[in-house]
Amino acid sequence: MALGQFELAARVLAGLFVIVTPTLLFLGLWHGLQSMRDDALVQRVQQRVETGDEAALSLSPTPSPDSPVRTCPNCGTTNRDDVGYCRQCLSPL
Repeated sequence: MALGQFELAARVLAGLFVIVTPTLLFLGLWHGLQSMRDDALVQRVQQRVETGDEAALSLSPTPSPDSPVRTCPNCGTTNRDDVGYCRQCLSPL
């Protein structure tokens, strides 16, 4: 059962599409992410890491002494009064 030229061409084009399209989509995504990066933010974080400023790098800062706080009933961590979930164990407050 021989393939016709049209069917062979269609299969070759489908194979090329399957091989080339993901590569082009990945390169487009990579280029988009590179254009969105914030170099100033990266430099500020690097400076904080070099100086050892751990409090500035914390993703969930501790509440200030003068702000109202709530203690988590599950783990005992102090949280700001205006949050709904514990910053340590993520249980509802």
